[in-house]
Amino acid sequence: MFAPIKEAKQYQFKPYEECPCESGKRYKFCCYAKSKDLKIDSSKYSAARLTAEGQKLFRDTEFKMCFGFDTSECSKNVIGAHSIQNNGVLNTISFENHVYTLSLEIGQNSMLPQLKFITLGKNKASIFSGFCKKHDEEYFKCIEDEKYEETPEQNYWFAFRALCFELHRKLRLKKSYSLLFKKHAQATKVPSIYTNFYNTELNIRDSWKEYDRFKNVYVEKSFDQLESFVKEIPFKVGFTSTTSVAVGIDWEGNIAADIYNYDKNLFIPSMYISVIPQKNSTMIIISRLKEDTCYENIFSQLKNNKHDEKLFRYITFCLAEYSENVYFSPSVIDSLDENNKNKIRNAFMGVVSPTLELRLQNLIDTTSLNLFDLRL
Repeated sequence: MFAPIKEAKQYQFKPYEECPCESGKRYKFCCYAKSKDLKIDSSKYSAARLTAEGQKLFRDTEFKMCFGFDTSECSKNVIGAHSIQNNGVLNTISFENHVYTLSLEIGQNSMLPQLKFITLGKNKASIFSGFCKKHDEEYFKCIEDEKYEETPEQNYWFAFRALCFELHRKLRLKKSYSLLFKKHAQATKVPSIYTNFYNTELNIRDSWKEYDRFKNVYVEKSFDQLESFVKEIPFKVGFTSTTSVAVGIDWEGNIAADIYNYDKNLFIPSMYISVIPQKNSTMIIISRLKEDTCYENIFSQLKNNKHDEKLFRYITFCLAEYSENVYFSPSVIDSLDENNKNKIRNAFMGVVSPTLELRLQNLIDTTSLNLFDLRL
């Protein structure tokens, strides 16, 4: 279904740019100078191991801020807001109040990073410290407390919450790279790590621009500036996701957003995807701002599609390739044999795949996987 994924260009830090460890010094006189004096143990400081360590440092980057549009009315009491409804959606797929998520780890007998299913309390799943209590209740009451009626305003709030969750995560991710560079100066010389750092910086810039566009929609109450595709399917799936993603290709492998173009003047918009299991069905909501013409083909394909299997595989591809905010039902995952569990783990490796060979192998699983086969 999909054309081969274009690989990102590799970058290196420039001598006189600000050092990414956030010391305030120029790179040439900070991490570059430190790394010159280090004796490199390639097994200890491989790109794969450093990437996995950066993921662990992510836990140390938690911070609180409110993404409310009017900060003068913010209650300042920032809470752990759910990007996915706790007592609704997460409760639907949880088992004994727990869900599964995927975590990146280094295998005991391997230097390569691996994804593993880990157990997470549903009260902690999808949490981010991104709204004060006042704004969280005010903004999301129409999707938390009211029946979903497919209104433009409800679709807007699903998309906005996904945007804020991803922006908060990207800000933390950039900080985790800074912590990694501070701890391991030699990591600044690993092209794949710098590329991810640079890409994160651009993603943050684009997300803030998205935030401003969403603020304008809110101020003008022009919620119909978003186009949404909504579909209810007559069975309950064993996973859920609400995410903001820049999508590189449409269903036929044609370029959508030019996500591997690192021109600093180029703005890359996002699409917003929610998969919401309910009591006896599942709701799919996919949105974009209408001005983002790069996604016109995708929405035309969504509206004209007659084959659910094709739809399901494309949504699965978008989630596995571009998102991390996906949670699984333990009862469904535990019922799978090891081969099918591995297929899911491999599919979600994405750009974290440590070698081009593994990246291509994992893409086979990504493009052939159908998460909608995971049914409750």
